[in-house]
Amino acid sequence: MNLEENKQIVRNYFQRMNDKQFSQAVELLSDDLIWWIIGRTKISGKNDKRTVQLGFKLLHRTFSDFHFILHDFTAEENRVSLTAESKGRHSNGKLYNNHYHFLFTIENGKIQSAKEYLDTEHAIWIEQPETESIT
Repeated sequence: MNLEENKQIVRNYFQRMNDKQFSQAVELLSDDLIWWIIGRTKISGKNDKRTVQLGFKLLHRTFSDFHFILHDFTAEENRVSLTAESKGRHSNGKLYNNHYHFLFTIENGKIQSAKEYLDTEHAIWIEQPETESIT
């Protein structure tokens, strides 16, 4: 696949996620996917395809109007780099607006691996009751 096709696979994945077309989004993930997330949060570390699928469904249940806004794409060989942000209102009323860098590896037209970097303090904050703060 060429660089533009690889970028389009990533665009399609996020578009399907934003449209809550989870089954179609999962079709773009390799069966042996490894999705790594930075930090020490509940979702940090290596995740397989099933865990990623369940995680994104949970996001859409926990947040109203959760969606990604895609910004900058760079592609080289079989890798696609993406900066993005997410927005949504948590069920506790807090507005979530996180920023990301993703590095995807594409093999045979599917996402083989992902590395996800985000503001983990913001991700932890959104789950805390309003009276608590991060120190």
